[in-house]
Amino acid sequence: MIVIITANSYFASGITSLAALSAASAYSGATAVAVFPDLGATAEDYLHSAKTIVIDYSYPNIQHLASLLAQKNKYITGDIIFVVKEDLLLDPIENIVINALSSLVLEYASATQRLRAYFRHTYPHTVSHTFKQTIRSVDRNIHLKLSRQEDTLLPYIICGLNNKRIAQATDISNMTISHYRRNIYQKLKVRNITGLYNYLHSL
Repeated sequence: MIVIITANSYFASGITSLAALSAASAYSGATAVAVFPDLGATAEDYLHSAKTIVIDYSYPNIQHLASLLAQKNKYITGDIIFVVKEDLLLDPIENIVINALSSLVLEYASATQRLRAYFRHTYPHTVSHTFKQTIRSVDRNIHLKLSRQEDTLLPYIICGLNNKRIAQATDISNMTISHYRRNIYQKLKVRNITGLYNYLHSL
């Protein structure tokens, strides 16, 4: 099943046609498609059973990203593809969280060609090499300073999830998450989540 999340009917019909033509020609089978207007309106059972989730991310919504991130490791096994406006990727917070969630991050200008290739060659398998788009200053000032585990937990923290919710999503204990949170704040020389936001937006 392919889940498409968009409020744009043209986007939905375009992706549906692209998926149907490419996947059917490659695998000789019909592909079920479900369309929802936004992440908040998407039924969780569809997200959990989808082979591919295509998200038209035209406007920032960190709460919706946080909800998706909280489900990703335990319940969502399919590929998550973000089609985004380029300027959204320039925001460090959006950039970090989208890259943590996604199998592929595509800008609108190149989305059609890359999605056609994905549906023809990858679906219904799993993306083996993720395609991210990371801001260089985030790489230099964030990712290189943090340990692998701290870097993994950073998107959950900047989404505003508390330690208990992060623990539920990652199967890491509250105490361990608290330890990593303190380490992140210390390494980035901030005191709290507000300081972290300010630091990220200063990059």
